[in-house]
Amino acid sequence: MNVFFHTITAIGVTALLSDPKILGETTSSKPFLFTAIFTFFVGMITHGVLDYVPHCYPINSKLDVFISLAMILILIWLAKKEYQIIVALSFLGSIFPDLVDLSFPILNKQLGFSLPVFDKIFPWHCSSYSGSIYSGDCSVSTLNHVLLVCTISVICWCKRTNLEVIFWK
Repeated sequence: MNVFFHTITAIGVTALLSDPKILGETTSSKPFLFTAIFTFFVGMITHGVLDYVPHCYPINSKLDVFISLAMILILIWLAKKEYQIIVALSFLGSIFPDLVDLSFPILNKQLGFSLPVFDKIFPWHCSSYSGSIYSGDCSVSTLNHVLLVCTISVICWCKRTNLEVIFWK
């Protein structure tokens, strides 16, 4: 699945799991540390689920990486200082499997490098567990992408007070 969809999922994970009422004002508390680590792992799990679901790649890969990286950097920058680590770990978890399994092959292809390529660690990147569609019929993929964006939108709407505290208040 495009990085963009993993990235917007991280926004939903952050909104869902970062309850300012529980976290309080200090970043040294156990709830804060637990939330930061938990968002990372939930991000990785959602990555696997999204890669397993049937999907095509509707966004050009270079544009996808540029938009996603810009969105990640801007949202980390916009997050209040005490929430930046949670936001960053949520994003990192959501793209971590791609960084581990796909970074070197992509860099080799795009930049002509000769970096070593290792066996994939995450099973959803293996063809038997990947939901990648190469047949040309992307109607199921389009539906899945629309459902994902709608789900993340609903989560963000329902948890908008969390997002307001993290980014604006």
